[in-house]
Amino acid sequence: MLEARIKMQLGSDRTHLFTIDVDIKATDGITVLFGPSGAGKTSILRTIAGILIPDSGRITLGNRIYFDSSSGECLSIQQRRVGYVFQNHLLFPHLTAEQNVLYGVRDHSRYSARKRVRELLSLLGVRTTARRYPGELSGGEQQRIALARALASDPSIMLLDEPLSAVDVATRTRLLEEISAVQRKSGIPFLYVTHNHSEAVRLGSAMYVIHEGSIVQEGTPLEIFNSPRSASAARVVGTENVFAGDVVEHRPGDGTTVMDIQSCRIEVPYNGLPLGSRVTVGIRSEDIIISREHLTQTSARNVLKGVVKHIILDADKAELVVSCGVDFKVSITPATIRILNLETGTEIYMLIKARAMHLLA
Repeated sequence: MLEARIKMQLGSDRTHLFTIDVDIKATDGITVLFGPSGAGKTSILRTIAGILIPDSGRITLGNRIYFDSSSGECLSIQQRRVGYVFQNHLLFPHLTAEQNVLYGVRDHSRYSARKRVRELLSLLGVRTTARRYPGELSGGEQQRIALARALASDPSIMLLDEPLSAVDVATRTRLLEEISAVQRKSGIPFLYVTHNHSEAVRLGSAMYVIHEGSIVQEGTPLEIFNSPRSASAARVVGTENVFAGDVVEHRPGDGTTVMDIQSCRIEVPYNGLPLGSRVTVGIRSEDIIISREHLTQTSARNVLKGVVKHIILDADKAELVVSCGVDFKVSITPATIRILNLETGTEIYMLIKARAMHLLA
């Protein structure tokens, strides 16, 4: 198991110092570091690899100490046996695919090294690319070669820094399956950096949400995406609607608590907090259903009347900004706009289940 307690400051300008302060554990599965660009995820990987040295802390993998500020121990990059897959592959353009992978093999005879390369190319389904150069490979093929090269060194841990950001959706789906299979076969911890929800859910056995250099929540990807526990975690994982309000009524028989958010009354799961307590709730935009009619025969505890303020159209999705005292963001399909004949100023109703409202710390 990897255990990394890292504290460090990045930057030279005192007014723009960025502090990383995290405590991460990764077992023999795929642990996801999730967060927006600039949150510190890549710096954490670089610290574990030995590219960056923390100001203080301790990094161990099993019984091996990579870094310990109290004792002054610090292994070099070569001594750590870390496999690292970069976002932009970093393949050697003058070497063939086979030669790139061969570069990663250490401590083998020529025969066993080439055998190891063939095994890895076959494992990742790119045996036929062996004699081709990186410029002749697709993005997906380049990523497979980069992964094979990282595995060729027989690493004790694999670090993957947004490795699929440059490939198309279909290729990403296949590579996710291959990365998961490779991890299971290798039996070593994988630390995987991403800000893509589907990658995190598909791969992650555990996840840390990183925000401004700190961990704001940890758990399984589904637990975190479905129930963020703080406003900062909610915003990082994509809970677009975060509101602060006051507890005004409890309905324990119904299993709900009523909150007032700027004169907008909503029912949330029962919490038992004292009346008048100030709390924050979050709801994802895709958990809101809209209707042109006031529906009463519904399981949704919240039926809120509002007015469409803005319509934001994309190629395959749309977002509404709906005002009902506060502004809600609602994710819908472009077809819904046509079917319901929605435009700015249209009165609609938002249907929201109480259980879709998450109480945030």
